[in-house]
Amino acid sequence: MKKMEDDDEEIIHESMENAYIILTKKLTFNDLFDYNGCYLPYNPRKKITEEVFDDLIDYFCELEEYEKCAELKKVKESKNYSKNFINL
Repeated sequence: MKKMEDDDEEIIHESMENAYIILTKKLTFNDLFDYNGCYLPYNPRKKITEEVFDDLIDYFCELEEYEKCAELKKVKESKNYSKNFINL
């Protein structure tokens, strides 16, 4: 059971990191997908909402990764995410 919980935590962490990388435009979805597959904490086929940013900011604040929080907050406040960040 502990192994499953560790796996779940790892998947959650990876999905949050992937979302951060895409939303801050460090890599495109397609580049990231080609690199390592891609877990995400949101549906990439739907519009990204402010709630997605809030969840990511909260997650990285808990990890004390404040630089990531600041970058995500800047993107959120720019409102420059009305369209999704991927081409499917």
